[in-house]
Amino acid sequence: MNNTFLFLVLLICFSLNAIAQEKLISGAIKDAESNQPLAYVNIGIFNKSIGTVSSEKGEFRLKLPANVQGSDTLVFSYIGYDAVKKLVSDLNSPVQISMNASEDQLEEVVLDTKAAKPKRIGRTNNGLGLLHYNFYTVYEEDVDDRLSKELGMKFRLNKDCRVEKFNLSISQNEFKTLKFRLNIYSLKDDLPDELLISDNIIFELKDKQIGWYTVDLDQYDIFLREELETVVISIQWVESEKADTESKFFSIPGSQSPFNKVYSRDKAMDSWKSQTGRLSMYIDAMCVD
Repeated sequence: MNNTFLFLVLLICFSLNAIAQEKLISGAIKDAESNQPLAYVNIGIFNKSIGTVSSEKGEFRLKLPANVQGSDTLVFSYIGYDAVKKLVSDLNSPVQISMNASEDQLEEVVLDTKAAKPKRIGRTNNGLGLLHYNFYTVYEEDVDDRLSKELGMKFRLNKDCRVEKFNLSISQNEFKTLKFRLNIYSLKDDLPDELLISDNIIFELKDKQIGWYTVDLDQYDIFLREELETVVISIQWVESEKADTESKFFSIPGSQSPFNKVYSRDKAMDSWKSQTGRLSMYIDAMCVD
């Protein structure tokens, strides 16, 4: 057996071993009581850049790389439902996940809106348009890798406020359709912590839309207390359709700011990363003096 033949045999064995260690998990998620599919459920492993979201029909596909262990826990998380946790070693496709509605309710907040005044909180302009924050990175080849990614920034509160609208500026958009989930978090140790909303707020962008886009939040009764001091508002990528095969970019204008922070994470259960700066996004609110 010559050295070349031996090398080829070893290479094939190594490749087959690597493939064997990868695991593709697919399945569907539904409401345990109604059996209705649950759209855009967060799926991932805590503190790892591994995850996705279910489709509008509640279906999902997730490739687990070779470094995932059988003892790792895959978490299914959805607003208004108890989280479901499964050991990777117990999962074999097709996976059927049933989720139960949660009995936990956020504390009800009531503000005297008769005495409230309109206020805009956040970055209300694009500045010189020299800095842009992009959901795409050079390491990604497949747009679906972006499913469940989040990008947001810190908002400072000095009043009790009822949030009426969310406004987002878009500087580049190469997608026929894009759906995002809007999330609002409290902060702990200067990182996003607990969700402060009890609704799945999904909004859709169509036909490569750029410029300012407004999400009407009046129906959700979102109240933010002054005692929170700061919150993080983020958008999370849950669905997309390319305008063409080369479509990659979706960008938000921003600015450098040593007194503000931008937060991001690659997957729903991944660790948060932060950097100084501001995004062109703001909220319209009615705030009590």
